[in-house]
Amino acid sequence: MAEESKVQSKVNLLGDARAEFDHSMLDLAFHEWQDYKSLLDANDRFIVVGRRGTGKSALTYKLQQEWQQKKHIVIVVAPNEEDLTGLRGAVHKYGDKLNRIRSAVKIGWRYALIMEILSALSAHYKTQQHVTGNSVYSTHVVPWEKSGTSPLIRLKKILIAKFNSSESQEENVSELASRLELTALNNQMCDILAKAGRGVVVLIDRLDEGYESDTLGVGIIDGIIYGTDEIRVAADNVQTIIFLRDNIFRAIQEQDEDFSRNIEGGYLRLHWDPQELFYLACKRIRQALGTRGVDVRKLESDTKLWNSVTAQELHGRVGFKRCLQITLYRPRDVIALLNTAFNLAQKQDRQVLILEDIEAASRFISGVRYDDLAKEYSSVFPGLRELTKAFSQLPPRVSLSQAREIVVQFAASDGLAAQTIQHLKVLGTPDEIIKALYGVGFFGVLDSSNGSFVFSHDGKRPSQLFGETAVLLIHPCYWNALNVQSEAMEPGTAEDIFDEYEIVVSSQTKELREQKLGRLMSEITAIEMGPVGAVEFEDWCKRSIELIFAGELSNVTLKANGNASARRDIVATNEAIKGFWKRIRDDYGTRMVVFEIKNFEKLGIDEYRQAHSYLGKEYGKFAIIVCRDKMKELSKEAEMGAFREFYNKDAVILKVTASAIVQAISKIRSPQKFDAAGEMFSRHLDTHITMYASGQKPKGKKG
Repeated sequence: MAEESKVQSKVNLLGDARAEFDHSMLDLAFHEWQDYKSLLDANDRFIVVGRRGTGKSALTYKLQQEWQQKKHIVIVVAPNEEDLTGLRGAVHKYGDKLNRIRSAVKIGWRYALIMEILSALSAHYKTQQHVTGNSVYSTHVVPWEKSGTSPLIRLKKILIAKFNSSESQEENVSELASRLELTALNNQMCDILAKAGRGVVVLIDRLDEGYESDTLGVGIIDGIIYGTDEIRVAADNVQTIIFLRDNIFRAIQEQDEDFSRNIEGGYLRLHWDPQELFYLACKRIRQALGTRGVDVRKLESDTKLWNSVTAQELHGRVGFKRCLQITLYRPRDVIALLNTAFNLAQKQDRQVLILEDIEAASRFISGVRYDDLAKEYSSVFPGLRELTKAFSQLPPRVSLSQAREIVVQFAASDGLAAQTIQHLKVLGTPDEIIKALYGVGFFGVLDSSNGSFVFSHDGKRPSQLFGETAVLLIHPCYWNALNVQSEAMEPGTAEDIFDEYEIVVSSQTKELREQKLGRLMSEITAIEMGPVGAVEFEDWCKRSIELIFAGELSNVTLKANGNASARRDIVATNEAIKGFWKRIRDDYGTRMVVFEIKNFEKLGIDEYRQAHSYLGKEYGKFAIIVCRDKMKELSKEAEMGAFREFYNKDAVILKVTASAIVQAISKIRSPQKFDAAGEMFSRHLDTHITMYASGQKPKGKKG
């Protein structure tokens, strides 16, 4: 008992929960878990994906040490916020579309990595002669080294230097590789590496610093990934690893349609199971005790060690799992929880952790975990924080029907942002929204076959667990942040709560948004033109308008056409407080918007006259005709003449084609572009007013 008391009195903190800042504890007590060993043993996985706190930066630090001990030349690229922010301006010169951004960055990043590799070789006394004796050293490497203090700053300068303002963006992208002499440099690098006989490892971390979830931000990271992949494939003795946060990985999957196919098998998703986390915690406790003179050799097993610093109710691995139930199964969570618990115990002059310490610590860190959830997924799930707050002050277990009711009430509440409204409409039914909450780890689903709750933190959606009798559980780590009416866990429940990590890179995340939009876009091809398909076309237009203008147009309804009761037009209330529809309300007095639906191609004066007949009073001086024309522009004859006639009568009747609506749907596949349709319509209106009103006709594109 005396020895046990000595051990317990010496327990101290486990080190910084933000492992990347606590190198001393990593040096002394790093746990070599399975994922770490996998990265050391194989080089086929060059992307490591993990949420906050799963150990990405700790891996970077330890892998660097390991490979340096094996005499590899290790290059660590870890940009700060300013580096990525500065790069955005240079990349934007090459275009604002994802494919151009990606291509420019991919080429530039390949050049940057070649320069960094050659620079590292030239600085090593055993390999420098192979570089400095080559012409590439004076013509490329030296200027590269002098151009900045970090790879991204140097890349920014080289992209600006190689941009020719007299040429188009497309020409600049297509010529960038030749201007950088990329093919020749790649060959020279491979020759130098072969002669040097040294392996090179490039570790790329902290790409989330300065990352923005718009097209430019996604395109930059996408280009870095593709460029890194091409370098590792081109040189046998170069190994590369990129560490990515899960939210960035998801954003790229959503916006780059080819990403999943191109990197198939090339990624590793970080996974921590209870056993590994137990080993990690015990290793740190053992180190904390040992550095204070405690003879930990008498506590040879991890279980004995854990029991020496905890009360009986927390003893053993079952007791440790009681701690895990209020974490997200991440090292950062576990370390932060135990650090706080140890501090609370010491403040009360107690020598062991008791359950009350763990519960008090969980209250402290629950808000941090909840903030992490909102920050990580706000770009792919607009309104996530507000939606999850709707489940506050409730029991943690809810039935599927109860959850549906809460979601319906939330979707109907006032004051929701337009971006949130649109995303909820894209997800569709309350069940689909609930499944999306499962996909980010907020809800778990009871598996009645074994009594366990299944949680996912990586977007995987349950296939068979969401029946009518499904029981949901809010993840315990969010209970305190949401003031959930917590319930005592039944014996064995803690270990039944687990996280479902293993997924295949496919369309799991895209199914939440992109697949639904894709189906809507493809429906139009099956709708026959003319009277036969008129009803289907009207319904398709209604659903499309509700979606692309969610939060701006409300009460979108089909209304019988006064001149032909078998046909229906669309009427909607203009609720906009900014953007295109505010312009329509302010400039044309249109509080009710009419869409005249025509399931045929060519328009004439009769169609414009019919749309004009609606105008006046709340309809103001603006209407839209939706048709099936292949040309979004006005024809020089009937359409332009009709538009000018009513424009001269102080009314604007805008022609919009079905293909233009498809284009608008396509633009909102990314949640960040929720207002892209309004911007597109605004440009279309400008063309009508500045050109068609005066009889000009631009060079049209089919659309």
